[in-house]
Amino acid sequence: MTIGVICAMEEELRALLAKLDDETEISVANQHYFKGTIEGVSVVLVESGIGKVQMGMTTAIMLEKFAPDVVINTGSAGGIGQGLQVGDVVLSSAVAYHDADATAFGYEMGQLPQQPQKFTADAQVVADIARAAESVGLNTKTGLIVSGDQFIASDEAKKRILGIYPEALAAEMEGAAIGQVATQFNTPFVVIRAMSDTADGNAGQSFDEFIVDAGKRSAQMLLAYIHQLKEA
Repeated sequence: MTIGVICAMEEELRALLAKLDDETEISVANQHYFKGTIEGVSVVLVESGIGKVQMGMTTAIMLEKFAPDVVINTGSAGGIGQGLQVGDVVLSSAVAYHDADATAFGYEMGQLPQQPQKFTADAQVVADIARAAESVGLNTKTGLIVSGDQFIASDEAKKRILGIYPEALAAEMEGAAIGQVATQFNTPFVVIRAMSDTADGNAGQSFDEFIVDAGKRSAQMLLAYIHQLKEA
């Protein structure tokens, strides 16, 4: 089994690279993919950069060139679901765009033409990662993660998104793109997001303060998941 891991942040990539054995680096389109093993499990690592296009490109290259059995995206997000606090971790049951609008052609808000409104994550992998998180003392919630090319930092923006997706737990800038590309490739995917802020007027300051910790939490959870696979 090969796990593809797409990190949003350098901090996460660095933490995982430190555990990578038999490392080989392959560069494609100015992206650096690192192939090797962690605890004997085959892994491909890459840092995507920010935004939907960057994530879509990175995911497509990973799936075409390395053909992982599952692709996992880690990073941070703003918590928009009730009760979410900075430091909480959300696992995707599904991902969707909050900034797509083709309603003039009869599509749902957030739905791109000829695509579903939501892209469903792999339920078994989600459950396995939740169990791994619990083993290292991290609590997770599972639900809808929404994406757009915007940093959500106001109550008005949160209200707009929740008007489209009342069940949404977190908002960020990449997850729906990985969901769309992975679905096209028929590859299971999961998006993991540690809450760096609550997408309100203080989001920018909170993000700067907690982004490094969010990256560490995501890396810790992934390493626990890989260890769990080794023990299975």
